[in-house]
Amino acid sequence: MKTLFAAILLALCAAAPAADFTPLDRGAARALLAHRDTAQPTVVALWASDCSYCKQNLRTLAGLARTHPRLRIVTVAAERPSALTQPELDKTGVPGERYAYADDVPEALAYAIDPNWRGELPRTYLFDARGGVQAVSGTLDAAGFRTALKLK
Repeated sequence: MKTLFAAILLALCAAAPAADFTPLDRGAARALLAHRDTAQPTVVALWASDCSYCKQNLRTLAGLARTHPRLRIVTVAAERPSALTQPELDKTGVPGERYAYADDVPEALAYAIDPNWRGELPRTYLFDARGGVQAVSGTLDAAGFRTALKLK
Protein backbone atom coordinates (compact mmCIF):
# COMPACT_ATOMS: atom_id res chain seq x y z
CA MET A 1 0.00 0.00 0.00
CA LYS A 2 2.84 2.40 0.85
CA THR A 3 4.48 1.62 -2.47
CA LEU A 4 1.26 2.37 -4.36
CA PHE A 5 0.82 5.66 -2.47
CA ALA A 6 4.44 6.65 -3.19
CA ALA A 7 4.02 5.81 -6.89
CA ILE A 8 0.84 7.92 -7.15
CA LEU A 9 2.47 10.82 -5.33
CA LEU A 10 5.52 10.66 -7.60
CA ALA A 11 3.32 10.58 -10.71
CA LEU A 12 1.36 13.61 -9.53
CA CYS A 13 4.54 15.57 -8.79
CA ALA A 14 6.03 14.73 -12.18
CA ALA A 15 2.86 15.81 -13.97
CA ALA A 16 2.52 19.07 -12.04
CA PRO A 17 3.69 22.09 -14.02
CA ALA A 18 6.36 24.26 -12.50
CA ALA A 19 4.70 27.19 -10.76
CA ASP A 20 7.46 29.59 -11.83
CA PHE A 21 6.45 29.64 -15.52
CA THR A 22 3.79 31.74 -17.21
CA PRO A 23 1.85 29.54 -19.66
CA LEU A 24 2.39 30.63 -23.25
CA ASP A 25 -0.70 30.42 -25.45
CA ARG A 26 -1.00 31.64 -29.06
CA GLY A 27 -2.03 35.16 -28.08
CA ALA A 28 0.83 35.58 -25.62
CA ALA A 29 3.21 34.00 -28.15
CA ARG A 30 2.26 36.57 -30.80
CA ALA A 31 2.71 39.39 -28.29
CA LEU A 32 6.08 38.10 -27.13
CA LEU A 33 8.01 39.63 -30.03
CA ALA A 34 5.67 42.53 -30.79
CA HIS A 35 6.22 46.06 -29.56
CA ARG A 36 9.35 45.38 -27.50
CA ASP A 37 10.57 48.26 -25.34
CA THR A 38 13.31 49.79 -27.47
CA ALA A 39 14.76 51.76 -24.54
CA GLN A 40 16.05 48.58 -22.91
CA PRO A 41 18.13 45.83 -24.56
CA THR A 42 16.06 42.64 -24.46
CA VAL A 43 16.68 38.99 -25.23
CA VAL A 44 13.93 36.43 -25.82
CA ALA A 45 15.57 33.00 -25.55
CA LEU A 46 13.75 29.82 -26.57
CA TRP A 47 15.14 26.63 -25.09
CA ALA A 48 14.31 23.05 -24.10
CA SER A 49 15.40 21.03 -21.09
CA ASP A 50 17.04 18.35 -23.27
CA CYS A 51 19.01 20.87 -25.39
CA SER A 52 22.62 21.25 -24.20
CA TYR A 53 23.27 24.12 -26.62
CA CYS A 54 20.27 25.96 -25.17
CA LYS A 55 21.70 25.70 -21.68
CA GLN A 56 25.05 26.97 -22.95
CA ASN A 57 23.29 30.05 -24.38
CA LEU A 58 21.40 30.58 -21.12
CA ARG A 59 24.58 30.38 -19.03
CA THR A 60 26.19 32.98 -21.31
CA LEU A 61 23.14 35.22 -20.87
CA ALA A 62 23.32 34.80 -17.10
CA GLY A 63 26.90 36.10 -17.19
CA LEU A 64 25.89 39.06 -19.34
CA ALA A 65 23.03 39.88 -16.98
CA ARG A 66 25.51 40.16 -14.11
CA THR A 67 27.62 42.70 -16.00
CA HIS A 68 24.71 44.50 -17.73
CA PRO A 69 21.92 44.96 -15.17
CA ARG A 70 19.70 46.79 -17.69
CA LEU A 71 19.58 43.70 -19.92
CA ARG A 72 16.09 42.22 -19.90
CA ILE A 73 15.93 38.47 -20.45
CA VAL A 74 12.77 36.53 -21.27
CA THR A 75 13.06 32.74 -21.46
CA VAL A 76 10.59 30.47 -23.20
CA ALA A 77 10.67 26.72 -22.61
CA ALA A 78 9.60 25.27 -25.95
CA GLU A 79 7.87 22.43 -24.10
CA ARG A 80 5.20 21.96 -21.50
CA PRO A 81 6.71 22.47 -18.05
CA SER A 82 7.44 19.43 -15.92
CA ALA A 83 8.86 19.05 -12.44
CA LEU A 84 12.33 19.12 -14.04
CA THR A 85 11.94 22.23 -16.21
CA GLN A 86 12.38 24.81 -13.46
CA PRO A 87 15.47 23.18 -11.89
CA GLU A 88 17.07 22.93 -15.35
CA LEU A 89 16.57 26.66 -15.90
CA ASP A 90 17.63 27.50 -12.34
CA LYS A 91 20.95 25.68 -12.91
CA THR A 92 21.83 28.11 -15.71
CA GLY A 93 21.48 31.11 -13.39
CA VAL A 94 19.61 33.16 -15.97
CA PRO A 95 17.28 35.78 -14.45
CA GLY A 96 14.10 37.24 -15.90
CA GLU A 97 10.60 36.38 -16.98
CA ARG A 98 9.89 32.71 -17.62
CA TYR A 99 7.36 31.28 -20.04
CA ALA A 100 6.62 27.70 -21.07
CA TYR A 101 4.40 26.26 -23.77
CA ALA A 102 0.82 25.84 -22.59
CA ASP A 103 -1.66 23.17 -23.60
CA ASP A 104 -1.59 23.84 -27.31
CA VAL A 105 -0.10 22.35 -30.43
CA PRO A 106 3.66 23.11 -30.22
CA GLU A 107 3.90 23.89 -33.94
CA ALA A 108 1.05 26.42 -33.63
CA LEU A 109 2.85 28.15 -30.76
CA ALA A 110 6.11 28.23 -32.72
CA TYR A 111 4.28 29.75 -35.71
CA ALA A 112 2.62 32.34 -33.45
CA ILE A 113 6.03 33.34 -32.08
CA ASP A 114 7.62 33.66 -35.52
CA PRO A 115 6.13 32.34 -38.78
CA ASN A 116 9.66 32.08 -40.23
CA TRP A 117 10.96 29.93 -37.38
CA ARG A 118 11.04 26.18 -38.05
CA GLY A 119 11.49 25.04 -34.45
CA GLU A 120 15.28 24.71 -34.23
CA LEU A 121 16.78 25.37 -30.82
CA PRO A 122 18.26 27.40 -29.34
CA ARG A 123 16.41 30.30 -30.96
CA THR A 124 17.18 33.78 -29.70
CA TYR A 125 15.62 37.14 -30.51
CA LEU A 126 17.84 40.13 -29.73
CA PHE A 127 16.36 43.61 -29.36
CA ASP A 128 18.95 46.36 -29.04
CA ALA A 129 18.08 49.64 -27.33
CA ARG A 130 17.86 51.42 -30.72
CA GLY A 131 14.95 49.52 -32.26
CA GLY A 132 16.99 46.85 -34.03
CA VAL A 133 16.05 43.17 -33.82
CA GLN A 134 17.87 39.99 -34.86
CA ALA A 135 16.76 36.37 -34.81
CA VAL A 136 19.52 33.80 -34.31
CA SER A 137 19.32 30.01 -34.41
CA GLY A 138 22.18 28.29 -32.61
CA THR A 139 24.56 29.40 -29.90
CA LEU A 140 26.13 32.80 -29.40
CA ASP A 141 29.14 33.66 -27.29
CA ALA A 142 29.24 36.70 -25.01
CA ALA A 143 30.86 38.86 -27.70
CA GLY A 144 28.12 37.91 -30.18
CA PHE A 145 25.41 38.86 -27.70
CA ARG A 146 27.14 42.15 -26.87
CA THR A 147 27.52 43.04 -30.56
CA ALA A 148 23.92 42.19 -31.47
CA LEU A 149 22.56 44.06 -28.46
CA LYS A 150 25.01 46.97 -28.87
CA LEU A 151 26.24 46.54 -25.30
CA LYS A 152 29.60 47.91 -24.23
